[in-house]
Amino acid sequence: MFLNKGFGFLLAGLLFLAGCGGGSMPAPTVTGIVAQSQPSDGNAYSGMAPPKNQVSFSAFITYSDGSLSHSPLNGVQWSDGDNWVSLSGNVATCTQPAPVLILGPLFSPVTATVQVNGKSYTASSGLYCL
Repeated sequence: MFLNKGFGFLLAGLLFLAGCGGGSMPAPTVTGIVAQSQPSDGNAYSGMAPPKNQVSFSAFITYSDGSLSHSPLNGVQWSDGDNWVSLSGNVATCTQPAPVLILGPLFSPVTATVQVNGKSYTASSGLYCL
């Protein structure tokens, strides 16, 4: 009898807790985009054949809860202004090594621009042409 009574109190407590805060959480909202490179270190070797002389890029949506979209975005416009990088779609190819400064080779920024729900977002990543 005591076991059944204890189980009844446990069940009532669980049902009470399940009923608390009965509202649902609002869906996360789009906060921007992030651009990522592959390989992740962004190194490309200009003296080697593809894919060793290339870095590919993907853009993902960032949400208010800190999560990212599961799939890369389509329709992204990619741009780069360095003359030692040839950009074709989301793939950057190093045509020669980047100039070297005291701290190492120059980082070549690659910028993603895309419209999400009618709003334009921009993010940058980049590569090192070695």
